[in-house]
Amino acid sequence: MNVANFPRTSDPAMVPTRALPADAQPGARTEASDHARKPRLPPPAAVPTQEGPQGLRFDFNDGCRVMLPDTGHPWRVRLSDLETTNVLFDIDLRSGHVNSSKRYFVPFRLEVWSGPELLLCHDYDATDRDVLIQFPVGTIGDIIGWMGYAVRFKDLHRCRLSCAMGEPLIPLFRAAYPDITFLSHETVEPERYYATYSVGLFFDDAELVHQPYDFRQVGLHRTAAHILGVDPAEQPPRVALSEDSRPIEEPYVCIAVQATTACKHWNNPEGWQSVVDFLRAAGYRVICIDQTAARSHGAYQTQIPAAAEDQTGDRPLPERARWLKHAAFFIGLSSGLSWLAWAVGTPVVLISGFTHPTNEFATPYRVINRHACNSCWNDVRHRFDHEDFLWCPRWQGTPRQFECTRLITAAQVEGMLLRIPGFGQGLRPQPRTSQQQASPAPFDRQRTSRAESAQDSVESDEPVALAALLAQPRGDVPHGGLAVGVTVAAGRLLDQAAAGIAEGDRAATASDLMEALQNYKQSIAIVRHLTGANPDDAGFQRNLSVALNRIGAVLFVQRNLEAAHAAYSASLAIVQKLTAAHRGNLSFQRDLAWCHALLADVLAAQGRHAEAFDQRRANTALITHLANSASNDPLLQQTLANSYQNLGDAFVPLGNIDGALAVYRISLGLTKQGLDANGQNDPAWNQLYTTLLQKIRTALLAQRQAAPPS
Repeated sequence: MNVANFPRTSDPAMVPTRALPADAQPGARTEASDHARKPRLPPPAAVPTQEGPQGLRFDFNDGCRVMLPDTGHPWRVRLSDLETTNVLFDIDLRSGHVNSSKRYFVPFRLEVWSGPELLLCHDYDATDRDVLIQFPVGTIGDIIGWMGYAVRFKDLHRCRLSCAMGEPLIPLFRAAYPDITFLSHETVEPERYYATYSVGLFFDDAELVHQPYDFRQVGLHRTAAHILGVDPAEQPPRVALSEDSRPIEEPYVCIAVQATTACKHWNNPEGWQSVVDFLRAAGYRVICIDQTAARSHGAYQTQIPAAAEDQTGDRPLPERARWLKHAAFFIGLSSGLSWLAWAVGTPVVLISGFTHPTNEFATPYRVINRHACNSCWNDVRHRFDHEDFLWCPRWQGTPRQFECTRLITAAQVEGMLLRIPGFGQGLRPQPRTSQQQASPAPFDRQRTSRAESAQDSVESDEPVALAALLAQPRGDVPHGGLAVGVTVAAGRLLDQAAAGIAEGDRAATASDLMEALQNYKQSIAIVRHLTGANPDDAGFQRNLSVALNRIGAVLFVQRNLEAAHAAYSASLAIVQKLTAAHRGNLSFQRDLAWCHALLADVLAAQGRHAEAFDQRRANTALITHLANSASNDPLLQQTLANSYQNLGDAFVPLGNIDGALAVYRISLGLTKQGLDANGQNDPAWNQLYTTLLQKIRTALLAQRQAAPPS
């Protein structure tokens, strides 16, 4: 607790990314000399903003603050934590100023006596009051990671929230959160606010004044949750784009190879070029969206791969978000564009060794080599030096410098890419570069072969791309002439609905998703009319489910995950009712298994892995039942093997490696039976066999790493 005279400032809270040592003076140089040059956050109002009796004033800007005038009577001030019921401070004084020692969120109770009289008993309550949350200038990824927790604070306390941040970030959030005021630091009016909280990375906060836990131990984004006192479960913020159209029609991947310091780079000299060639061979266009095409720092130079398309430049963040939103996936570093891709819902392949995986958002495609030195950023024994571009606290100046990413191979990254559902499906492989054709390594040829054959091995119950959905033999709205027990008028309507579905499929095959969606919506309007007129007709209900699945697939490909989830959920509810009413109908049971798989896809993409696992388990149970009743159906047996593989994949993000390994082995056994029955050269069974072996090896490695030392 501090007792002092106002006006005063809290130097550490004004530093945007870390705290100054306790004995530092404003403007003083420290061992981290970049403190003096970094822009400071606006200080709180010189005088507390809330008025109390007998001229006393208080607020919760930069901790709990109280100003006590000289009235000729003694004052007594007590601060308590309402959550823990601890008395934090209790003092008698004639006059002066009191400031709590903790500047992060604490649910304070403030009690003030004048002589024996209790004048004020105030419990922290931000309801309908103005609150300011301040973020540092000059960071992108940090603020994207922190923004969701600011929103959570607003919802929890029902306050009028203002967020101060750098100007370039404001357009990303303003339209997405119209109930929040976004402003630059220069326009902050500190006298307005009941409470102010400063969110940042406080490296030198040994006394935990500005954060309840050292951010290196809880994760870069989750530190905001602890500072603000909200649930630390991660959730990406909403991002609003004024221009949301697809930048190019062809399937593409975004990459970013630049970063502010060398430890963030992928320091394998052949890595990026090899991966870009691998992606182009699989049929993707590769778009680099860095701010600069090349960057140098002395002898250290980086530039975008020669085969990547250059979309670099000093462009606004919403434009980069637009490129990311429509990309098949993003490959990046521990930097701001990876956080932006996470925010817009694009799968992120994150290459980093200097940070621990808990430092960033959860992604199933994190690439780290644990056999090399790693995670120094999150080691509290090492303080990051922003001025040292070549910062490597353990091995700087030795042959092992930057081994954390230098020893991440292109093969490791490419293996991770192959795990992305739908990778390369429906794409036309492109010729390799002349350099690769001249001297291809055997392992490169094997990887290329797998990528080029991916379109021939669409997994029956994981339609993560629209092409995969359209490749399925079931799920069509029948024509009127094929519908039994309907009137002529209803038959004609069914013909119109079937024609709309077919036209939508043609548009989708041509990658015209907007046209496809329009046709599907017209068809669903017809089918809804039919089901409304005759809700007991099971055929009409099934047609409605099929149409909803088509719409959900397009929305999923467009990364509109919320809407896709709604469409798939509605379809699942319909088929569940049909299955319950017609228990012997195998067609409805196949539809139900299909719906569970569709919903699992979108739940996994939303990061709701426990729910996705439940859907996968339901899918596998149904497919097992169907396959047992049709043991001579090779397609159904292959679907069963794929279903077990997908169930194994669903175990992984839950941390259950043992469960994943067990299920992968079941799938491998089924695959061996399929190869025996259909020939050892069957491409689909071979692709599944290769993929399963890779996943089993990965699971075994993870299992060994997790085992306690003997």
